[in-house]
Amino acid sequence: TTWDIDMINSNETGFTGEGVYIAVLDTGLAPNWKDYFPQDQIAAELGKGFKEICVWDKKVGDFVETGKMVETTFIGDLGSTHGTHVTSTILGYNYYAPADALSGYPLPAIHIQGIAPDAIIIPIKVLADYQVPGSSGKVVFGTSDAVAAGINYATDLYLAGYSPMVITMSLGGPELSDVEKDAIDRAIDAGVIVVASAGNEGAEGMGYPGAYAPVISVGSCGWTKEWLNAEGNPFYRLWWLQSDFYDFNDVPEDSVALAEQVYISDFSSRELAGQELDIVAPGSWVRGPYPGVPGYSHLPWWSNGWGWLVGRNPGNFYYLGGTSMSAPHVTGIVAQMLEKNPSLLQSEVETILKTTALDILPGSADIWDYSAAATITWDSDATGAGLVQADLAVGAVP
Repeated sequence: TTWDIDMINSNETGFTGEGVYIAVLDTGLAPNWKDYFPQDQIAAELGKGFKEICVWDKKVGDFVETGKMVETTFIGDLGSTHGTHVTSTILGYNYYAPADALSGYPLPAIHIQGIAPDAIIIPIKVLADYQVPGSSGKVVFGTSDAVAAGINYATDLYLAGYSPMVITMSLGGPELSDVEKDAIDRAIDAGVIVVASAGNEGAEGMGYPGAYAPVISVGSCGWTKEWLNAEGNPFYRLWWLQSDFYDFNDVPEDSVALAEQVYISDFSSRELAGQELDIVAPGSWVRGPYPGVPGYSHLPWWSNGWGWLVGRNPGNFYYLGGTSMSAPHVTGIVAQMLEKNPSLLQSEVETILKTTALDILPGSADIWDYSAAATITWDSDATGAGLVQADLAVGAVP
């Protein structure tokens, strides 16, 4: 298990998300997804992509939507493997980093535990690559129409019998379009549970659809002992891995002690008037598969890693930080809750998550931010109901 699982106790519930479908609306999955995930847990036959045709407008220097939608594969484009990383938090993933061994930390190929390892992932690509004319660079984004199409597709699957279901969206924008709102309302009314990231805009406020009140929105928190070893010395490479062999900084079970080790990420979007931040979950320094550039340069987990060590490969595991990483933690817990009681409704799930959360009071914390010490400060507009606690939430499910 890892620091983030340890912090939310998701491995202590007795549930694994078995029988629950999770529609991950994101960038799809990397072409080498089978290197990371058990094939039985990815519903490849249900995977799909939605991309709105956008054209480059020289006058405004940006893309313009055309309203024309095309259906594509769920396999991601070259610009980002964001959706692969998000999925890894839910399912877990095969891990082997030869750089660990090179740094003097021998670590065999292992499987990192996920929040809901027995859930079935339906990969739905709604964020796609767009080529900037006159440039070799690509930008990755999705339009409101594409996101709404993905939501409606997932809802259609739910109505066809793929239930219970959670839709998770680690994406967002500055406003909620009518087409997205209608799709979300339809999903929730049908019985689908909808979770979304709060955004990474800090004091600028939350993004949508996370800020839309019916959605379960998730902000980001971190651990004050990140990058430290047992003696408190910084830059310890395997701090993130909590196990019988690397149990150096285990988070205490005592809730007061745990609350004192939690900080709210400075990037995590704060709640503005008219917005609703529900809960926070681990979102800083979350390790996961993230194949490097160019393209999908990667190493299968079972390889000997020489391409990485001699610099021919940029690596295939990275730390990412963002509410994009927080949302799948809560999604996995919701899957556990639905395994216990598939009839739960959106409002019931949200209430249980919030009433069982660990209070995080306004405050500040000194942390080691990879290469330097930093002081992080937050107020009550950043905490929601507190830090999600899987064991308490699942235990409260009737």
